Amino acid sequence: MSGAARGQEAGARAADTPFATAADGADGPLAVAAIDLGATSGRVMLGVVDHGRIELVPAHRFENHLVERDGHLCWDLDALWAQIRRGLAEARDLALVRGLPGLASIGVDSWAVDYALVGPDALDAGGAAVPGSGERQGEVIAYRDSRTDGVAGELARRVPRAEQFARTGIAQQPFNTLYQLAAEHRLAALPAGSTLLMLPDMIGYLLTGRRRTERTNASTTGMLAADGSGWDPALREAVGVDPALLAPLIAPGEQLGTVRPALGAELGIGEVPVIAVGSHDTASAVLAVPAEGPGPVAYISSGTWSLIGLEVEAPVLTEEAREAGLTNEHGVDGTVRLLKNVAGMWLVSESIRQWEEEGAQVDLAELLAAAAAVPGDRFRFDPTAPAFLAPGTMADRVTAAARPLTEEHHAPSTPAELVRCILESLAETYRDELRAACALAGVPQPTRLHVVGGGSRNALLNQLTADALGIDVVAGPMEATALGNVALQSRALGAFTGGRAEIRALVRASSELEKFRPSPRQDAPWEGARTPGDAVAGRS
Repeated sequence: MSGAARGQEAGARAADTPFATAADGADGPLAVAAIDLGATSGRVMLGVVDHGRIELVPAHRFENHLVERDGHLCWDLDALWAQIRRGLAEARDLALVRGLPGLASIGVDSWAVDYALVGPDALDAGGAAVPGSGERQGEVIAYRDSRTDGVAGELARRVPRAEQFARTGIAQQPFNTLYQLAAEHRLAALPAGSTLLMLPDMIGYLLTGRRRTERTNASTTGMLAADGSGWDPALREAVGVDPALLAPLIAPGEQLGTVRPALGAELGIGEVPVIAVGSHDTASAVLAVPAEGPGPVAYISSGTWSLIGLEVEAPVLTEEAREAGLTNEHGVDGTVRLLKNVAGMWLVSESIRQWEEEGAQVDLAELLAAAAAVPGDRFRFDPTAPAFLAPGTMADRVTAAARPLTEEHHAPSTPAELVRCILESLAETYRDELRAACALAGVPQPTRLHVVGGGSRNALLNQLTADALGIDVVAGPMEATALGNVALQSRALGAFTGGRAEIRALVRASSELEKFRPSPRQDAPWEGARTPGDAVAGRS
């Protein structure tokens, strides 16, 4: 039985022992590589699974930037691929240094909605297709590009917004793949045999030569049926996409293929399996939410975006959910992530970028400390507004949008005041969106909220969130996406058996977590709250 098949079988049943050794006798440390791409940075992590714990070892970290090409904001896929190859070679070297035989598998995750167009594979002298040899048809245009301006409204005249949501469960964000394709001028000129591949699927193609679309990322396109059964023909036809352009679906936990022989030899990693993980980074991050016990799992995957929501068993497709801006993205093991996209730490990072371009020197830790020291509850703005999607002059835009809460204040006048305004506005937005999600899903308010990802290190935001919601906030793990990626690969390879509960127990055993309790008084100054956080279940 293949590793992927073992993983699917294991995921279908709960294990009596959470970290039971697989039936085929797999034991000892297992090393896998997690390729985790973010909108501002990427990383290749070595994950070592041993004795019911995961150790994450950074193999290679690199920056990721938008570039302007052919009049569009694009991702430099060639640069990313070069960095990924370097990272895989370094992950293999790290495994060898630890006395491990090398990499047992590879998994890839990234942000959602963006795609590459790939031509047909070239033919060898005998007329057979050479896997992985298809030429990319132009650049990978980024979701922040302006080409989708106004497109959602135009498409709604052909397929009403309510019908789009009823078919897919996906909120009508202006950057959805559906709208990118409606604005895509390259489709008519594509050679026969071309394929659209979501970004992590494109990396999977470069690794293995196989063309598949992983289901969690497919769900974000706005073209996958809400039940995950396949591509929705009405929406596909509405944007002029030929069915042959869309790759077959693959579920997280299945094996995509093996590394192409020439590439495996070049990198020294061999023909190792490539496992489809929750390739939308939020799917992998939510899998690694260290929740336990009954009740709904409430989370924020906090980074460039704040993805706040609930893990549920079925999509919520009511008109009220659509009007609330909720979206239903597929998760691992048949789950649904009912969530709201909020522009998270992007607001802070882009403000810092503006200040630095104006000549200031900004240290994030010092800025957050200064924001904690200034009085709060003076300004608010709506961080979900479309005005904050595009890069550039973010500090000016937030300042202009900030409304004073008292007559004695007019607008934030210092970077610390502006950051305090951003974080307080985010915390109150989290409260409102989580309450709406619970009401519309028909589940009780949670007793704790888990914050995972890079934003979980922001102690001020965590405390403000606990105060706004009036419940405990558990922060960590920071590297939730990589942990979810590694854990699912490990299960697919048979390193342990069980479902999400067992994966989350593995994460808790591998992580240091902090708890932020609501302040005794809602107007209590930040200086009176505990810092940095009470240790809770996890590694001591």
